[in-house]
Amino acid sequence: MNPRALAFLRELIQRAFAQFHTPDTVCDAALFPPVPQGYIADSPGFSLPASWRAAFPGTGGSAAPAGAQLQLVWDDKSRTVAPWALGPGNLPDSKYGDTVVSLAGKGALVLFDLGDFKLAAFAALAAAQAYFLSRLPPQATRLEAVAGGVRPVDLVRCLPTEHRPLLENPVFLGAHERVATRLIAVRMPEAVVNKRRRPARRPAKQRGDTPSQAHLSLLAWHRFITNVPSTVWTPQTVCTAYALRGQVELVFKSWKSHLHLATLSAPFHK
Repeated sequence: MNPRALAFLRELIQRAFAQFHTPDTVCDAALFPPVPQGYIADSPGFSLPASWRAAFPGTGGSAAPAGAQLQLVWDDKSRTVAPWALGPGNLPDSKYGDTVVSLAGKGALVLFDLGDFKLAAFAALAAAQAYFLSRLPPQATRLEAVAGGVRPVDLVRCLPTEHRPLLENPVFLGAHERVATRLIAVRMPEAVVNKRRRPARRPAKQRGDTPSQAHLSLLAWHRFITNVPSTVWTPQTVCTAYALRGQVELVFKSWKSHLHLATLSAPFHK
């Protein structure tokens, strides 16, 4: 099993995995700009039997003692799997960001999950004249241009008083990176907001506490950031385009069904 054999085996598995996907699509491809590559980065995980815990420890807490995480990139243009890696369930999602960035050339588009949010990756994509779309975590530093400099954008203060269902603002991300992006915020229906707030209240209640009003206010909005120009994507299209991330979830669901990834009975032996 030399390096050439390993490379061959990896390519073989990659091509085999690409066969196990659903033909269904989650949204119209015509919504997307004519980019050379459209990548979806994701880190789906699954539980494993406890006997795997030494090689594949889980995330801890109430989760399964053993688990694995597939860090992969789905190329939606060619409908194939780009480089991927299998790691333990406790591996942070953002560790795979550099691999994603290395794939993207000029004009490529990368859709990130919230767990993959990484300012350095966004800055590198922008420098390579590539595009990104991601949800925005509440702790990310947001700045807006004002006369003579920049100032923080306080979403906790401005969103609760906002009456429009959809808004857009140009912002810079990161105190040092200053990545130029468009911030798109869309208000969620009341039923969806209540569903999102229930899990937030549950752990706080167990601690004898209540979640902050700031946190509950932000849960009423979907927040996206992208550097795709407004001449290519309207704010409405940004919201619709993010649904394409569901495509990789369909792919992984088919893998679990056909390849039985979560039912392995014993660890590999060297």
